[in-house]
Amino acid sequence: MTVLDSIYADEIGTRNVNPRLDTDLTCDIAIIGGGLTGISTALTLAERGYDVALFEAQELGTGGSGRNGGHVCQGWPNDFHHISRQLSSSDADLAWNAGMGAVDLLKRNVAKYKIDCDLRFGYLHAALHKGQMRDLDIMQNEWEARGYNHFTRLDSPASLAKHIGSNAYVGALHDSGCGHIQPLKYLLGLAIAAQAAGVRIFENTPITSIVTKPEKSLTTDDGKTILPNIIVLCGNAYLGDLAPSPMRHRLAHVTSSILATKPLSDNMIKALLPTGVAVADCNAALNYYRIDANGRMIFGGRASYTNVQIGNLEHDLRRRMEAVFPMLSGVDLDRIWSGKIGITVNRIPHFGRTNDDVYFVQGFSGHGVALTGQAGHIIADAISGNGAVFDVMTQLRHLPFPGGILRTPALALGMAWYKLRDRLKL
Repeated sequence: MTVLDSIYADEIGTRNVNPRLDTDLTCDIAIIGGGLTGISTALTLAERGYDVALFEAQELGTGGSGRNGGHVCQGWPNDFHHISRQLSSSDADLAWNAGMGAVDLLKRNVAKYKIDCDLRFGYLHAALHKGQMRDLDIMQNEWEARGYNHFTRLDSPASLAKHIGSNAYVGALHDSGCGHIQPLKYLLGLAIAAQAAGVRIFENTPITSIVTKPEKSLTTDDGKTILPNIIVLCGNAYLGDLAPSPMRHRLAHVTSSILATKPLSDNMIKALLPTGVAVADCNAALNYYRIDANGRMIFGGRASYTNVQIGNLEHDLRRRMEAVFPMLSGVDLDRIWSGKIGITVNRIPHFGRTNDDVYFVQGFSGHGVALTGQAGHIIADAISGNGAVFDVMTQLRHLPFPGGILRTPALALGMAWYKLRDRLKL
């Protein structure tokens, strides 16, 4: 798939695509992957004086960065105790602060580089039953104990109605520290800043091989050679066969799908999401949605762990949306699109460095719009000689997924169990 089947590209219109690499090249740092992680890493390193070249196999944003739901979320993608229990108290504090700094970094970038990307704050973590509300209470207590002060507990019809016109939920946490964004506008704004800082960006330049000994080199699909001192892999679920074994076995690809309606009336928008919040429910197979700056409902919620879309995609997404908002029954749609998400077993991003000093990060597990930028900073810090947070994150255990012919069935079976728990309200 190309980025052109995401609705975000329609808003960008025609842009000047960066050229393919047409000659051999040397650089301090070569980055593979032109999404938010790669561009953020490149920008940070270039501003610190490194000669950086970035290579994207298609166009910037073709992967998850240009086709996600646009949700800007605080913290790591799983409950923090999954991280803290593996670390000392001081290292856990480093990891917590890094995760919670992701949204602040995004806000600084938007202001510093004057990126017009429709950034808006307000978020509902929505509970479909009392068990999920108890889990949200645990989350609120844990986060507030560490100083997070953006939550408001909503546990009455009146408090929910202020933010959402749906009877689907028993309660929610309103989070003023999270929000939503037009992700492709943000990515391209960062890319402009990166080029201004000196990053050489090459689009439609697939890297087909990586050699690390006796010296590092990359080869493009048409035989051009890149000689970097350091390589950073930022392709996540789109890296393919370039991923070394430590990465490949610890990442699973999930296909996620999203629909966008035609622009809704102001009265309809006020009835659906009057305060403009983004929403995600607490199911394992969750629904997530928002109203964008053009008044369209952007609704995601159909994930395939087999990476095969079975059945009618439009029908399934409509059914999910209309179960939350019956008033959207039969509404006209603008677009439906899909893309790959990289997930890890523990849903925590996998940071690492191979024995050949190739840096990488992967597996944002659907939580990457803000966190990818922080990951880029963490890697840039490590390359620049301050590897404290990077070293903490590499301590976290990442189990491999089952291999061979059992891999996809095992993933699908595991997700089926969680979906059953969702239905049983466990």
